[in-house]
Amino acid sequence: MKKHAGKHICKNLIMLCCVLALAPALISCAMSGYYRLTMQYVPQAVPLTADSSMQQYIITAAQFNDERSVLDKSIIGKRVQADGSERKAVSQTMPATECVGLAIKKAFQENGYSVFGGTPDWDGTERTIQKDWRDLVVGGFIEELDVVSSTGFLSAEYVTKVKLRVVFADVQRKRIVYTTTLESSSSYKHFYFSQSRMEQEINNALSIAIEKMFANNKVEEIIDEMSHARGTNIQ
Repeated sequence: MKKHAGKHICKNLIMLCCVLALAPALISCAMSGYYRLTMQYVPQAVPLTADSSMQQYIITAAQFNDERSVLDKSIIGKRVQADGSERKAVSQTMPATECVGLAIKKAFQENGYSVFGGTPDWDGTERTIQKDWRDLVVGGFIEELDVVSSTGFLSAEYVTKVKLRVVFADVQRKRIVYTTTLESSSSYKHFYFSQSRMEQEINNALSIAIEKMFANNKVEEIIDEMSHARGTNIQ
């Protein structure tokens, strides 16, 4: 009996330690009322390395402008439970506008292009282009950026939508040279809800949309046309 009682006490102590260890995280989560997701570019395909003729051009990735039709621009998704209750999701470390700019910057880096150090504010107009952004500035507008998880008993479905209007501009001539819309959507079903899966789904959709920017060597074509318009190569 004593041996059994000792095991029971030991088990209770272990459970208490686990609860105490998890308590700060649980309290923080409950107090915040949000799922906090880290948004970033995650390569979905093998990056294509830009050749040396492209690497001489410096590309600036600007922060995007949020044109979503939502009141609270900090919200990037939500979890909807079977009883209709909702819990919102927000970007973990920075606004969505900056996350998208940094994601595009990383995509250019992964594809072998030379990039400018910062991610400046830019409203997407020719008037506000700054000469110190070097050769090509890429920015634009967020039209959709959302992950919604509908959960029930032994079910969770994640529906994600991303739509970006991307603007390319020749910095030295202060002229917009190309505008395109990049879209991506996905649906994923699983047995249970996971915040990490929610984060993965929005990052995958964002990255797939961004990678469409490089399809058919479009970036190289833009840079070539920009160079010819200037009538000279950048050294």
